[in-house]
Amino acid sequence: MRGVLVDHQLLAQVEQTVSVWHRDVVTPLRGLRRELKRDLKGIAQETVFAFREKLKALELEAEHLELNALATLSYDKTVSTVSVSDQKKLIESGLVQYLGELNCDIDAQTREKISTFIACLLAEKTASG
Repeated sequence: MRGVLVDHQLLAQVEQTVSVWHRDVVTPLRGLRRELKRDLKGIAQETVFAFREKLKALELEAEHLELNALATLSYDKTVSTVSVSDQKKLIESGLVQYLGELNCDIDAQTREKISTFIACLLAEKTASG
């Protein structure tokens, strides 16, 4: 965790970096996998299940490549020296802002779960050095 402040410039970088990949690769793989869960298209269930598992692996690999591309984005290295509590605030606000950009409804319960999850991650990071 780098403690990066998410601003409009970073969101634009994210959009520019992965939007085409996500739209043209990740989304179609996910859509096909989900469609085959609903409709076997006349093929035996076990055959379609095996194929769906391969699709799932490809979908996960595509998402992994997407995350690797995001990890290469530049950021202000001075921000990484912030305290753990400030890192928590930065991560939480960045995640909530990102989910808002995706038009996700973030209620108080979801916000609390996000906060707890981030606190656990930072505690693990702090404990491991």
